[in-house]
Amino acid sequence: MIIDIYNTTNQYEIIYADPPWKYGGSGGTKWSPASEYYQTMSFDELKGLPVKQISNPASCLLFMWIPAPIIPQGIELAETWGFKYITCGFVWYKKRANVGNYTMSGCEQLFIFKRGKIPADRVRNPGTIQWYESSESEVHIESITRHSAKPPEFAKRIKQMFPKSKCIELFSRQERIGWDHFGNEILPAPKMTEMNELLH
Repeated sequence: MIIDIYNTTNQYEIIYADPPWKYGGSGGTKWSPASEYYQTMSFDELKGLPVKQISNPASCLLFMWIPAPIIPQGIELAETWGFKYITCGFVWYKKRANVGNYTMSGCEQLFIFKRGKIPADRVRNPGTIQWYESSESEVHIESITRHSAKPPEFAKRIKQMFPKSKCIELFSRQERIGWDHFGNEILPAPKMTEMNELLH
């Protein structure tokens, strides 16, 4: 379901965010800034989002993509929203290296922040089949598709880790079953599209 986060009373245990960061880059080169592909937001604009209001104050995790050059600012943003830095949860190896000022950049990191406690539906029985099935690998290898679009595998893994938590994806590009969504580039989920075609 698409949600207007400025006009909702919903509160979530899981928030998955891929902010449209506005930083660095210059046009006219092979590696153009993100603003040439989609609408970006400044740090002040991102800080003004009502993320704190839609998070469950007693129990909420924020999974947020942060580009390596601006990790300190990303942590500051999460703290503004009421979250505490915990760890890097996932690493996406894109099977392609971008030219950097220091090394060839080929990975993106998905960081985890916490407000309150960890959602209660996380499997907590070490040694059981359920525990091993829900213990997700940190690294995922998949080629790039649309500019900045993240593989759906990460949302899938988060949902497997917290199957009963109320989830929302901020700056979503694709509807997913079991998630609420906020963004201006949201495409219908494949199964939803097929169902609509059958009904019409």
